[in-house]
Amino acid sequence: MANISFSNPFLRGFTHQDLTAGTSASTLLATAVTPERRVVVIVQNKSTTATIQVILADTGTAGIQVAPQGNISLDNYNGVVRVIASAASTPVHLAYAVV
Repeated sequence: MANISFSNPFLRGFTHQDLTAGTSASTLLATAVTPERRVVVIVQNKSTTATIQVILADTGTAGIQVAPQGNISLDNYNGVVRVIASAASTPVHLAYAVV
């Protein structure tokens, strides 16, 4: 008989939110509260023309640039997620899984 061991928990589902980003930095997701653990965080730029910057800090306006229709995925990230867009009312999708 085989003995199989897994080091990571199985995901049972994601929380999804459609949001709007503007030209000023705004918080998409606050820092996770203990004992909550995020296994994955995905931010998708749903715009066909505007870019977004995903900022992984409480302050600042520079982040990881995500092209139109692009996305960024973070494993085991429990910090704040902020975003700023190159145009007002830019559609953004947020998905994350918690264990």
